[in-house]
Amino acid sequence: MDALYRGHVAAFRRDEVPRRRFPALDPEPPPPPWWKRLVWPACVLAAAALVVTAVRLLPPLLTRPPAASRSPAAAGPGHRPAGPAVRAAGRVVFVTPSGSLALANPDGSHLARAGGLGNVGDAVAASPDDRYISLLNGQVIRISPGPALASFPGKVQLSSNTTVALPDPFADHGQAVVMLQDFGDPTYSSTNPISVISIATGRSVALGSGDQVAGDPAADGVFTTVTASLTTGAVSLETSPDATVVLRDAGRRPVPLATASELTGDLGLSRRLAVSLAVYPSPSGAEAAVTVRPAAGGPGGGMGILTRSGRAVARLPARAGGGPAPGAPVWSPSGKSLAYLSTSSGGAPQLSVWSAGRRPLVSSQLPASAGRYGECVWAPDSTSVLCPAAGGSEWVITPAAGGKPAVAAGPGLPVAWLR
Repeated sequence: MDALYRGHVAAFRRDEVPRRRFPALDPEPPPPPWWKRLVWPACVLAAAALVVTAVRLLPPLLTRPPAASRSPAAAGPGHRPAGPAVRAAGRVVFVTPSGSLALANPDGSHLARAGGLGNVGDAVAASPDDRYISLLNGQVIRISPGPALASFPGKVQLSSNTTVALPDPFADHGQAVVMLQDFGDPTYSSTNPISVISIATGRSVALGSGDQVAGDPAADGVFTTVTASLTTGAVSLETSPDATVVLRDAGRRPVPLATASELTGDLGLSRRLAVSLAVYPSPSGAEAAVTVRPAAGGPGGGMGILTRSGRAVARLPARAGGGPAPGAPVWSPSGKSLAYLSTSSGGAPQLSVWSAGRRPLVSSQLPASAGRYGECVWAPDSTSVLCPAAGGSEWVITPAAGGKPAVAAGPGLPVAWLR
């Protein structure tokens, strides 16, 4: 028995017995890299984002008709074909349909009404530097940085017998306003006394009388039109072919710039034609545009651009073939370009831009409108022009260098385009 036990013991070899592993005693394998641990949470977040996006976008895409099936008629009355999107900076000051002042982006968004100013009416004009706004009675509103609008404590005496000289009432670098004693009748006569009144001090300078009057941006004075004789009472400019454009500055001799017969002759019209003249000075006062319209109405006329000494810079006749006279011109902030409404040979409305030293005119066709276009305003950088259509319900912004205009829903009639 002992011999048998010893034989089994001798046959035993320790290295032949399989070794067992004990997890509690052996080290664990190393953890996976950090980026592998983030893969699964990232996949979960991405899936959740896709679900949220689908919930938001899928219903409109399913309910919106395809582009080929959409038409202007389906979009409602007054809809115009889609054009370039309005991409312009700055803020536009405008008069709302209820007669109050407000501000909005050039695309009509972010409207902000100016409180405390009340109803201002539609006879509103901005100074060439866009620092002030003048109302028909001579009240001045300040435009402060922001921008914001607020009443200005000016010294201009307000009276029911006087009104400002529209559409250019500011003179002397925006420090004065031009007032006409017309006893509340806005139909100007050549016998209406003219006064230039300092906004800060109220000091008044009398500058004779005249018909259409505009402030001189460069001095304490005015550009005005007068008839040849003022001794027979109130003589309306529309009944006389002998009108003269005169520059009157305080303390200086009047400077006759041009007569109506000279202007009509330069435009290829009869020198005896009775015409209506209106003066529109540039922001610096170095030049002035003078519109020439037949007093009896109808086609013809045109516009001349004069220097302060009366030298003709440009002659812009109405369209050949009897087109209507150009609309009220507006100078660019730089003073180098002039924009005005005109018509194409087919009678469609268009915006024409004259620029010093550049020929020919740049004309861009405007969308047909249910109403007429109102007075335009320039962008602060002089690159585009905004013209209101249909009483201000649409704003049409046209590149000054030419191109397709952009149309936006307009909340009112623009007065100025601020930075």
